Amino acid sequence: MSNELSTEVIFDVNYQPSVIEIINEDQLANLINVTVKRFENLIFKEDDIADAKKARAELNRIFDLIDSKRKEVKKEFSEPLTTFENQIKIYSDEIKLASKGIAEQIKEFEAKTKEERKTIVLAFIKKQASKAEIEPNEISLQSNWLNASSFTAKNNLTRKIEEEIIAECIAIKQEKENYEQQKSLVESYVKAYGLEPMAWISLIDEGLTAAQIFPKIDQAVKELREKEEKEIEKTEKQIKQTATPERAVGTTQEIDTDEPKYSFALNITGTAKQLSVIKQTIESLGVEYSVEMN
Repeated sequence: MSNELSTEVIFDVNYQPSVIEIINEDQLANLINVTVKRFENLIFKEDDIADAKKARAELNRIFDLIDSKRKEVKKEFSEPLTTFENQIKIYSDEIKLASKGIAEQIKEFEAKTKEERKTIVLAFIKKQASKAEIEPNEISLQSNWLNASSFTAKNNLTRKIEEEIIAECIAIKQEKENYEQQKSLVESYVKAYGLEPMAWISLIDEGLTAAQIFPKIDQAVKELREKEEKEIEKTEKQIKQTATPERAVGTTQEIDTDEPKYSFALNITGTAKQLSVIKQTIESLGVEYSVEMN
């Protein structure tokens, strides 16, 4: 059933352009010119304020005469046009109302169609995401994928859109693989130094590559070793200052002089802190000891 309507309606408007003519325009022009010349160059003093007001009143009277005639003509001239516009608006509103009803139906149909297309797109995304071993929600749904131009006459995705989605899946997979690779490199590098890797791996999330992180790790390790060496030097210095070879140090306990004593060599290896603790323990027991620094 055809819904086409004939627009060849017998429709026309009978109107005659009006002519507005100023009668005795030459006399009006002369009056204006004479009046303007009479008043435009007048200069009033304070004592002439009454004359100034009189001159202003005369000019306003002539202006009101001209302007009132303009308004009168405009009103009469506009009345037929106003009536015509009101008549046409009634017909226009009826057409608009009918069009609005159809537009609402079209909008509802297009929304439904868009949802159907979205279902098709999401199904294809899920399929390709599975092949790429990624999650479907990692792919951003592009608005243009839901356009009518993105579907064939049989309501299938066009080859172009399918290729776009596949390319997106591949790109995301490669990005994840690259992330894991960078993470593994950083983790191995950090563990080789015996450090905790999590803090360094977080730099990858900030956009740094393993190649950019390695120098930072090296610098951190260098600073850590320098700090430890300084602590060791400090402890060794303290030991040298307090220890006297082959000489007993002060005791904090009474020693049974009748109990037999024994001597043996003991080579101790430890951190500066550990050596300091051992030293304090030996001294607290009143044990005789000597220190030989290697």
